[in-house]
Amino acid sequence: DICFRVEALEDIDFWQVLIAERVKGKKVRFLPFVRMGEKRITGKSYIMKHSSQANPNYVLCVDSDFDYILGRENFDAEHYILQTYTYSWENHHCWGGALQAEWENWRDKTAFDFTAFLVALSTTIYETFVIMLTKKRLSHKGLTLDAMCNAIDSVQGNQKDLLQNNGEGVLQRIKINIDNLLERAGEEPAEELQVTIQRLEELGVTATNCYLYMQGHSIYNLVSRIGKALLNESFEYQVLRRSFSVDNSYSELNHIKADIRKVVRQG
Repeated sequence: DICFRVEALEDIDFWQVLIAERVKGKKVRFLPFVRMGEKRITGKSYIMKHSSQANPNYVLCVDSDFDYILGRENFDAEHYILQTYTYSWENHHCWGGALQAEWENWRDKTAFDFTAFLVALSTTIYETFVIMLTKKRLSHKGLTLDAMCNAIDSVQGNQKDLLQNNGEGVLQRIKINIDNLLERAGEEPAEELQVTIQRLEELGVTATNCYLYMQGHSIYNLVSRIGKALLNESFEYQVLRRSFSVDNSYSELNHIKADIRKVVRQG
């Protein structure tokens, strides 16, 4: 009855959880790639080539990346496109409310507060995040998403001495890396920065939640490394993966659920 084209195999679980209730009684298929001879073609760029073909029986499911923030045209449920609203689906596994609630089951092992850590991380990267988005919007060089991700990825969150006071040492090292980026980034006009900030505010992106809009792999991997250091290798599946649920409630997830109600008709 409905085919959902997703970016890759690992995306299926995320979308499956969200659409399950709406597709009861329907025959559903997920398409994570297309074969070209011996090669499997995956990814968002390939999926978006199908945007003109999308319809109630052929729905595209993609990561928002920065298309949502930058206002890509025809990138919405009206065109049978479901998107993550956060940068990618991995960010949804790091939503502080559910993650910390799941972690409460293990608090006897450590008093680490993931919500406090993620808020502090957002505050640490927000200024640079605004500058990076402004440069991207204006097609200016000097600071990229990859550079910001490297500033985060290079910090080893699995060192226990860095995890005292809710990861204070991790945050300090990330700040040093971020500050080094800013020194080399080059300035942008204040009025252009304000345009970016206003757009972010309209979307509900703030200095305390912008981690949801950073590349999902970087945030997910950082949280996973911290959790494994605090608990053990089971953290990713006992806590991080388990914290995601269709019953969670925050604006980015609620937007997806509203889109699914529009796109997937019951009956």
